[in-house]
Amino acid sequence: MAVTEELSGGDRKGIMMIEGRVLKPQDVIHDLLDVLEDSSGFPGQGLSGRGAGREKIYDLVDVVEKKPRMAFVDTGLHEEIMKRAAEIAEKVSREVIPTVAERVIREEIEKLKKSM
Repeated sequence: MAVTEELSGGDRKGIMMIEGRVLKPQDVIHDLLDVLEDSSGFPGQGLSGRGAGREKIYDLVDVVEKKPRMAFVDTGLHEEIMKRAAEIAEKVSREVIPTVAERVIREEIEKLKKSM
C-alpha cells in the first residue's frame, strides 16, 4: 500500500508514505516470505522452532483486564456545565427566534393580503 506523493520543497520530492507514515531512507521494508526464510533477525529461536517451545498463546481477552472506567467528575462541575449550557442556549434562542418569528409573521401577512 505504498503511495508516492510529491510535496513542495527541494528535498521533499518523491517521499514514500505507507498508511500515513513517512518512510525514511534507513527504514527497512520486509517481505513476509523473506522474514520466514531468514529468521536471524529475531531474538532466540526465531520462527524456525514453531511448536517446539509450546508457549501458551494468550487471547487479548485473557491478558487485558476489563476495569470499569469511572470519571472522577466533581458534581459541582457537572452543574456548572449544565448552567453554562442553558445560558448559551437561551442566548442563541434570543438571537435566532425573533428573526425567524418575524419572517414567518411577515410571510403569513403577505399570504393574507394576497388571499383578500
